[in-house]
Amino acid sequence: MFSIIRERLWARRFASAIAIALCALSAMGGGAWAANAAPVAISNEFIRILVNPGPEEAGRFGVETTGGDPRNPADDDLPLIYGRPMPWTSYTTVQVDGVDWVFGGKTTRRAGRSGRYGEAIGPAQVKDGRIVCSYSLGDLRVTQQLSFVKSPTTRYLDTSRIHYIVENAGQMTHSVGLRLLIDTMLGANDGAPLRAGDQAMTGDTMLSGAQIPDYWQAFDSLVEPSVTSQGTMAGGELTSPSRIAFSNWGTFADNLWVAEIVPGREFVRSRESDLDSAVAMYWDPSALAPGEVRHYVTYYGLGGITLAPGKLALGITAPAEVGLSSDGAAPFLAVAYVHNTGEGPAHDLVARLDLPIGYKLAGGQGNTRSIGDLEPGQTAQVAWQVVATWASVGRADLCVSVSAKNADPNVVSREIQVLGPPRLLASVRRVEALLVRDERLYPWPARVTVRVENTGGSDANWVRVRLDSLGDFALSGGDHRELLLGSLQPNQGQDITWMLGGEPRPGEQKIVASAAAQNAPISLASASVQVPELVPRAWIKPGKGRVKAGDMVHVDVMLTNMVGVDSFKFDLSYDQELLQLAMVSRGDLTVAGNDLLPWDAGAPKPASGRIVGISGRIGEPGKVWGSAATVYFLAKQPGSAVLSIENLTLLDASGRAITAVPALIPCTVQISRE
Repeated sequence: MFSIIRERLWARRFASAIAIALCALSAMGGGAWAANAAPVAISNEFIRILVNPGPEEAGRFGVETTGGDPRNPADDDLPLIYGRPMPWTSYTTVQVDGVDWVFGGKTTRRAGRSGRYGEAIGPAQVKDGRIVCSYSLGDLRVTQQLSFVKSPTTRYLDTSRIHYIVENAGQMTHSVGLRLLIDTMLGANDGAPLRAGDQAMTGDTMLSGAQIPDYWQAFDSLVEPSVTSQGTMAGGELTSPSRIAFSNWGTFADNLWVAEIVPGREFVRSRESDLDSAVAMYWDPSALAPGEVRHYVTYYGLGGITLAPGKLALGITAPAEVGLSSDGAAPFLAVAYVHNTGEGPAHDLVARLDLPIGYKLAGGQGNTRSIGDLEPGQTAQVAWQVVATWASVGRADLCVSVSAKNADPNVVSREIQVLGPPRLLASVRRVEALLVRDERLYPWPARVTVRVENTGGSDANWVRVRLDSLGDFALSGGDHRELLLGSLQPNQGQDITWMLGGEPRPGEQKIVASAAAQNAPISLASASVQVPELVPRAWIKPGKGRVKAGDMVHVDVMLTNMVGVDSFKFDLSYDQELLQLAMVSRGDLTVAGNDLLPWDAGAPKPASGRIVGISGRIGEPGKVWGSAATVYFLAKQPGSAVLSIENLTLLDASGRAITAVPALIPCTVQISRE
């Protein structure tokens, strides 16, 4: 079986490449969209995700199968969202303070025509395996990211991950909500029932709060499905919507946010006569503060149903794997479908769910459900809320059976794997040891690296890592104390490096970091770093490491790590037998921006080897670090030339002498013959 599947996968990869090429070529031909470029697309052996590059309807996306389910040859190259080859019918509304903006480029067609539109930040493009595009909607920066993800029910990468990132780049708090419209289509079938939990919806339905199931599915036939689609709304990294509405596409196309849902009304397109089902997910508005970032994530792609043929055809769907939370529980939804393939009605149908060890039903449910009578060609469904516990870790089968008074019973089972909970381990992998080099801390800024690992059995979702305490350090280079890593799979780790600056006090400084996830408890880590003391000094810094007789050489007279100094005055002595004075120039301490502050080069005394009275005002407030003067010499002959600072006077801004005179460090310049 697996060799056959592999052969089909390779064949589909080839077919997928051909399809992309044909799609690009078709953009050059006729049709309503010929003026546009080819859609921006990513593809694998299961599905293709396409984004309209615009200019009209830019950013709108579609999903279609390439090879689809490897076990189902009937679902190849079929649309899951209407609008081929250029998506346009599905769109996303961002409501800001009651004003409805449409994400992407403007349209002259029905879907979203009345909306307000923003400005593109950049074109849709493929980055790191995702299709990314961003728009400015007033104060908001909204980014759409589309990528592949494993379906919760198939374990294949046959599902699109739909991710919106909304950032408030303004100065005011805004009320922000989001509506995602998906114009569903199952191959050639645009009116198949949409199935959520124990409901099969052929007409308008609104679900909210606890009514919203983990996922919804649609298929044209339980016996021989051409394609099975699934929208997953809860679990893992997903952002559960506030409401989900099922109606006809026309109603959603004409109404950007509030769409009239009329219970029982069929999925007949508004103002037309064709069946046309669509789904809108709402994340109701809430306050978004300046600088705050919000994420909305949902999945749409293929669904997995395990089937057993018979007069009472039976199917069961449930997540292929679930991960326990930190409290040792994993709730999930199991749905059974039964279809009467016989020639007469089936009477008094009863469905039963049998659970393996370690599983239990959520409160108030029974294993057995009465379905009643089922007419020929009809499909019924029942749903159970199941909870996996610690005792269920590993693989097991969920078993559903169905019986009727006048039909043979049927049984179907579906394997499910329960994974242990995620567990985060944070550690401070590296804090650079600080030294004093040239009277500065080195290295500077210093790096601290924190590693976060998931040592548990299932994915850790929305992992965040934070520097909780920096000691006296401050973050450098625009770094943020908290970073979002996304999801970490079991045994996956990630290193995060921050740059530490500021003015830490000498001594031990403690760094504390933490990592937390949506479904995992916090993990703390800490480390200490010794900050050496920076002593105020006046010293001479040679400009060259190697000096030969006949070279020009310069030295900088440095004043470092001093506080409160407004002006200075000093003498400089040098070995007149080995060095000949050439020039004295101002140092960088006497320059404030483009202004030159008062400065005096002093009086040279070449006979005694002295420069007397070098002085100046300091333009750097606060802590002083820099050169007071740069002195140039000609190296006359080989030897060890000693230079010294003498008679140093430091004054504060009120003209008072600073009595804590720093250490005066002489300098020796070695002059070689060659």
